[in-house]
Amino acid sequence: MISVSRKDLELIALQEIRSFPGGELVIAVEIECGEGYPNDMNWRLDVTAADNADIDRIEYAARTTTARLKRRYVFRRH
Repeated sequence: MISVSRKDLELIALQEIRSFPGGELVIAVEIECGEGYPNDMNWRLDVTAADNADIDRIEYAARTTTARLKRRYVFRRH
């Protein structure tokens, strides 16, 4: 696994989500963390999209991207 900063992982996630059909309407991505997990794997993506975005497509893209990123990256909290 590759260690990346939180900000870099958010940018990677944004690029990946925007590559999905309908994902171009995503405005921002933030990582939301669970507390008390030393391996930094208890996180999810919080996605902000334009008003006219297809929410079902965006949710699918976010879930799929989260799974992919968790297999490839670990983020540094500090």
